[in-house]
Amino acid sequence: MKFYNIEKKEVLKGLDIQEEKGLSSSEVKKRREKYGLNEFTPKEEGSFWEELKGNLTEPMILILIAAAGISALIGEAHDAIGIIGAITIGIAIGMITEGKSKKAADALSKLTENIEVKVLRDGEIHQIQKNELLPGDIVYIETGDMIPADGRLIESINLKIREDMLTGESDDVSKKSDITIPMEKIESKGQVIEQEPIPAKQLNMVFGGTLVAYGRATMVVTTIGDETEMGKIAQNLCDEDEQTPLQAKLGNLGTMIAKISSAVAGLLFIFMVVQMVMTGVLNVDMSGFMPFLESVEPAKTAFTVCVALIVAAVPEGLPTMINMTLAITMQKMAKINALVTKKEACETIGSVSVICSDKTGTLTQNRMTVEVAYIDGRYVENKETKNNSYFNENCTINSTADIENNNGETKYIGSATECALLLYNNDDYRKIRKQSNIVSQNQFTSDKKRMTSIIDSDNGLLLLSKGAPEVLLQLCSHVQKANDIVPITESIKNEILDEIKKLQIKSMRTLGFAYKQILSAGQEAALTLDLEDIDVDSNENNLVFSGFVGIRDPLREDVIDSVNTANKAGVSVKMLTGDNINTARAIGEELGLLKNNMRAVEASFIDTLSGEELKTEIQTISIVARSKPDSKMRIVQALQDLGEVVAVTGDGINDAPALSKADVGIAMGIAGTEVSKSAADIILTDDSFSTIVDGIQWGRGIYDNFQRFVQFQLTVNIVAFLVAIICTVSGQEMPFTTIQLLWVNIIMDGPPALALGLEPVRKHVLKRMPTNRNANIITKSMGINIVLNAVFITGVLMVQSTFNILNVAPEEQGTVMFALFAFSALWNAFNCREFNADSIMPNLFKNKLALQIISVTAIAQIIFTQLLKDFFNSVALDALTWAKVILLALSVVIINEIVKFVIRLFKGNKQEELVEELATSKE
Repeated sequence: MKFYNIEKKEVLKGLDIQEEKGLSSSEVKKRREKYGLNEFTPKEEGSFWEELKGNLTEPMILILIAAAGISALIGEAHDAIGIIGAITIGIAIGMITEGKSKKAADALSKLTENIEVKVLRDGEIHQIQKNELLPGDIVYIETGDMIPADGRLIESINLKIREDMLTGESDDVSKKSDITIPMEKIESKGQVIEQEPIPAKQLNMVFGGTLVAYGRATMVVTTIGDETEMGKIAQNLCDEDEQTPLQAKLGNLGTMIAKISSAVAGLLFIFMVVQMVMTGVLNVDMSGFMPFLESVEPAKTAFTVCVALIVAAVPEGLPTMINMTLAITMQKMAKINALVTKKEACETIGSVSVICSDKTGTLTQNRMTVEVAYIDGRYVENKETKNNSYFNENCTINSTADIENNNGETKYIGSATECALLLYNNDDYRKIRKQSNIVSQNQFTSDKKRMTSIIDSDNGLLLLSKGAPEVLLQLCSHVQKANDIVPITESIKNEILDEIKKLQIKSMRTLGFAYKQILSAGQEAALTLDLEDIDVDSNENNLVFSGFVGIRDPLREDVIDSVNTANKAGVSVKMLTGDNINTARAIGEELGLLKNNMRAVEASFIDTLSGEELKTEIQTISIVARSKPDSKMRIVQALQDLGEVVAVTGDGINDAPALSKADVGIAMGIAGTEVSKSAADIILTDDSFSTIVDGIQWGRGIYDNFQRFVQFQLTVNIVAFLVAIICTVSGQEMPFTTIQLLWVNIIMDGPPALALGLEPVRKHVLKRMPTNRNANIITKSMGINIVLNAVFITGVLMVQSTFNILNVAPEEQGTVMFALFAFSALWNAFNCREFNADSIMPNLFKNKLALQIISVTAIAQIIFTQLLKDFFNSVALDALTWAKVILLALSVVIINEIVKFVIRLFKGNKQEELVEELATSKE
C-alpha cells in the first residue's frame, strides 16, 4: 500500500485500525508475532578466525605460504621458519592496528535508543518503549520529539519536521495530514515515466529517526524496523566492501612475480638438468625406487637453487612493510585531524579521482546565518545599530526557537531560521521573553507564511509579524524609513522587491518583518481591556513594513580553496545534496563546480537513467539536487565502473550507504552522526574539507613509498635471476649459496624496505593526476630504472666473479661476492628514494630514520658475515677488503646520479630550445 497516495481514512482501513481506539491488546499480540520488534537487524560481525582467514587468503600471503612449504620440503627449514615469521608479523600488525571497527547497523539500532512513545491502545493513551511499536499504532508527537517509526499523518497542527539527517535537506519541512501525494511523472527520452516521489516530497508522511521541529500531530505507524526508510539504509550497509586499488594492485603484482619467477626458474632447472644429462653428470637409474633417488641426487642441487630463486623473488617483507607503514601513517594522519578506521584508506585516498561531497555540514557549516539585514529603509552594516521598527523584539519575542550552549558549542533547538535570528541579535533573548507578555499568537503555517504575536509591553499593545516578504507587504500600508513612517507606494514596494530578488539570486532565504502599534501605554491604561479578547487576525492589517533579512547556510571558510586545490590535483568534486535545485546550483556556482559545461540535475533525473546511460551522463554532471541514498549509491557505482576511485563525504544517516560503498568513505567527526562515522573509512575531527586534500597528499606519498619498495625489491630479485642464468649458461659455478641468496633477500625485505616506506611526502604529489584504478603499480620509468640498475649490479658482480678486479684471495672470492651483492642492493636503496631523473641529494638527509636503518643494516651485514662463517659458508675479511667492497658497490649510486644529471641537462636544453622556437614563431 502506498500510504502517501491515498486518503487517511483509506490508510486506517487498510491497516485495520480505528482512530478512536487504536490497537487492542489481542491485536498487539498477533501483530507482535507477525512483525516483531521495531528494531534494526544488526549486521553480523566477523569472528577473529574469519578475519584471520581473510588475511591469509590475500594473493601475496598465499604465494609466501607456498614458498615456505617448498623450502620446508627441500630441507631448508630455517628459511621456511623465516618466511612464516614474516607472514605472522605482517598479519599481526595489520589486525592490531586496524582493530574491529564498529558496524554501521549497530550504530543505527542505537541511534534512537529506547525512547518513550505516547500511543493510543484499547481506547486509552499509554507510554511504551519505541521498540514495542507496531504497524497500526496511533502515536502522538509534538515539538522536540523524535519520530519513532515511519507513519502516515492523520492529524497535524503547524507541523514542521527536521529531515536533514535522512534527506540532506537543511530546511525544516512542513507536513500536512489532509493531503495526498500523487505519483511523480518524469519526462525522459520522449516518454513520461511514473515513479514514487522521494521521501522529501512525501509531505503527509513522517519517517523514523527524524525530529519534530515545530507543532504537533497524530500519526499511524505504517512500517517498523528494517522496513522503514532508515532500515533500508541499514540493509544497504550490509554489502561487502569493494577491493581497494592497493589490494588489487598488490594482488596483481604477486601473481605476476609468481608467474615470471616460476617460469624462469622452471626453464633454468630444465636447462641445468639437460646440461647434466649431456655431460654425463646425471644418469637416471630406473631399476628401482632407491636406485632412482640416488641417481637423481645431482639434480637436487639444481632444484634447490631454482626454489631459492623463486623464494627470493617473492617479496615476503612487503606485507610487514605495508602494515607497519600504514600503522605509522594512521598516527600521523590523526595529527592532521583525520582518524583512519580502516588502514588501507591511508593509501586509497591518494588514488581518489572523484570526491562526491554532501553539501550540508560538509561544504557548508550546517548553520543558518543571517548575512544581510535591510532595516528601516537601509542595509544595516553593524547589527548593533539601533532601529525604530521593533526588529530586535520581532526576532526574539515573536519566536519559539531556543539556542543551547554547551562548552562553547551552539546547538539549534526548533526552527533553524529563528535560531539564526536569535544569534544575529546577540541579545539575552530569554530575559527579553521573560519581561514580555504574549497576549495572542498565530504560529507559522505554510498557508499564511508568517508568524504573528501581540505582546503587552511597556510601550503598550504591539503586534509583531515575520514571514515571506511578499506576503507581509500585502498587509502593510506604511513602511519605516529611518525615524519616519511613510505610506507605502507601488514604487517603494517594487524597490523593496527588487532588493529581495538580489538576495534570492544568491541562494539566500529572505524573511520580512512588520509591526503595528495597536495601543500605546497611555491608551491601554485609559481603557479597560480584556487581553484575552485581543485577536491577531482582526489586527493583521495596516502594518508598518520594517525590512527584511537574507539568511544562508554559509560555506566553510576554506572550502573554495580546497576545491581548487583538488581540481589542480586532478580530483573532480561532485556535490550530492538534499537541497532544491536552485540552492544547489547557487552554491555550486560559488564553488566553481559548474565550469567547463558541467551541469546540475535533480535525483529524479538520475532515477530515469539506466546503468549505462548514467555512466555517460555522470561525466558532465557535477551537482545532484534532492539526492537520495539509493541515487548516491548508483552514482558511486557508475563512477567506479568508469574506473574512477571515489571518495564520499557526508555527515548524515542518508550518507551512510554511499560512505560504505565508496572506495574511501569520509565522515564528519563533529557534525556527523554515529551511523556515518561507523560506515566511513576516515573521520575528520575538524570537519574541514581541506583535511581531505591533506589526506590525498599523504595517500599519494604512501603510494609512492610502496612503489619505492617494489622498485628496490624487484631490482634485487632480477639481479639474483640474471646472475643464476649467466652462470648456468656460461658453465660457471653459482657464486652464491642458497643461504646467502635467501639472506640477501630477507634482510633487504626488512629494515631498508621499512625505511623506504617512511620516506617523507614530496610536495609535488598534488601537482599530478591521480593514479588510475587499473594502472600497474610499476610505471614505465620505474621499469626502466629497475632493469638498468639490475643490469649494472649484475655486471659489477660478473666482472668481479670473472676478473677479480678487487684482487682478493681465491678463498675470499665467495664471501666478497656475497658482500658485494648485499652492499650493492643496500646502496641502491638510495636510488629508489627518488623517481625519474630526480637527484637523491635534495632530500638525502630529510629521512634521518632511513639513514640510520641503512647504516645499521650495513653494520649487521659485516658483523654476521664475520661471525657466522659456518652458517654463511664465508670467511672473515680484513678492513681494507671491506672498504673496497663498499666503494665498488657505491658505484651504483654514482653512476645513477651522473646519468640523471645528463638527462636533466638534456631536458633543460630541450625546454630552452622550445621556448626560443615559440618566441621566434611569435615574432
